[in-house]
Amino acid sequence: MNYVREKFKVAKIAKELKVSRPSVYKFLEMTFDEAKAYIEQLLEEKRKLDPYKDWIIAWLEEYHHISSAQIHDWLLGR
Repeated sequence: MNYVREKFKVAKIAKELKVSRPSVYKFLEMTFDEAKAYIEQLLEEKRKLDPYKDWIIAWLEEYHHISSAQIHDWLLGR
């Protein structure tokens, strides 16, 4: 669906896509190729908890009542 062509308001686009309004404005200013490159860059970035990914998944499977936020806090010593 082309949201701009359909003349949706930015707030409606943000709500539909579950992103912030500033993100919608940023993406609307980009060309398709720029947006694609930006998303690919985000997907390639390393995350703080990447080294613990397998361990976190196993822990969540065993202790499904624990939130990922609790695990994050525990791993980072908060």
